[in-house]
Amino acid sequence: MDADGKTTVDGLWAAGEVTSTGVHGANRLASNSLLEAVVFAARIAENIKGMLPESSLYEWPKDAGENDELVTLEDSRELKTLRSAMSAHAGVIRDADGLKDLIRQIVRLEGINKRVRFSNMATAAKLIATAALKREESRGGHYRSDFPDAVEAFRHRSFMTLKDADRIAAEIVG
Repeated sequence: MDADGKTTVDGLWAAGEVTSTGVHGANRLASNSLLEAVVFAARIAENIKGMLPESSLYEWPKDAGENDELVTLEDSRELKTLRSAMSAHAGVIRDADGLKDLIRQIVRLEGINKRVRFSNMATAAKLIATAALKREESRGGHYRSDFPDAVEAFRHRSFMTLKDADRIAAEIVG
């Protein structure tokens, strides 16, 4: 992420706790995170101001893809499968075999459902699954049954880009 909140995922900006900016050092008070989110949200808004298309009074074409509303009457079959697979393999208890199976499923589902809403969710799922696979330890609320102990070498923040996640997924899928 840069100083304006732009991430390595095209069209995605981030602010607040998710960014791990370290602006407030090791002092992790909730009020600091809130202040950080407000400051960076203003920077993000300024950064993207000229990038948004002019609003339109016309509806999107019906063939533009899945309804991208936050709440839909019925989720797609692929989204239901993704949610189920994430719960089964990327929950609190996880292991390498399950995470690899999950990553294969995510890649397969991405090939089937090209809708914007689903693509965004699959991207987040892929980042979570590949990061969990690479972190071969248990720490906090994340338990790897195949690596039950914390490892001192992993006692730091880790970072992953979408390019990293895609590379890891490609290696697993073959």
